[in-house]
Amino acid sequence: MVSIVFSDVIVNATDLRQNQKCWLEKAYENPITVSYGRKQLAIMNREQIGKLYTQKYYSELVLKACEEFMKGLKSDTFPWEEYLSDEEKIEFHNELLTCAMRSIFTGDWTQLEHAIEDWKATAETERSLEIVKALQDRGTPEQYVTLK
Repeated sequence: MVSIVFSDVIVNATDLRQNQKCWLEKAYENPITVSYGRKQLAIMNREQIGKLYTQKYYSELVLKACEEFMKGLKSDTFPWEEYLSDEEKIEFHNELLTCAMRSIFTGDWTQLEHAIEDWKATAETERSLEIVKALQDRGTPEQYVTLK
C-alpha cells in the first residue's frame, strides 16, 4: 500500500477564520488543510480539482477497457468495439494507451477524447454495409467536380 503524504499546510478553523483572506489566497496556489476537531478538509483551487477528476475519469476508463481487452471480454466500456477487426482492436488499444500516457503528462485530454471518437466512428462505419459500400464506390470520372 502506498501512502500519500500531502505537503500542504494544516491550519485550524479558528486560524482560518481570523486570517481568511491570507489562507484563501494560499489555497489558490497550493492546497491547505483545515482541521477542526478530528475532521480535516482540504481547500484547493477548483481548476486543479477539475483536472484531477478528468484524469481520474479517463484513467479509469482506459484501465477498464484494457482489462476487458486483456481478458478477451466483450467491452462494456466501448460496446462499439465489437465491430472492429482483431487487428483494429489491437491498434485501438495501442492508441488508447499512447494517448492516455501523453494526456497524463500534458494534462490535455482532448487527444484521447478525439481518438476514442474517431475509433467509435470507424466501428460504426464498419457496422453499416451501406456506408462501407458508399465509401468504396469511386463513381465515374464524369461525376467528379473540379475544386478551385
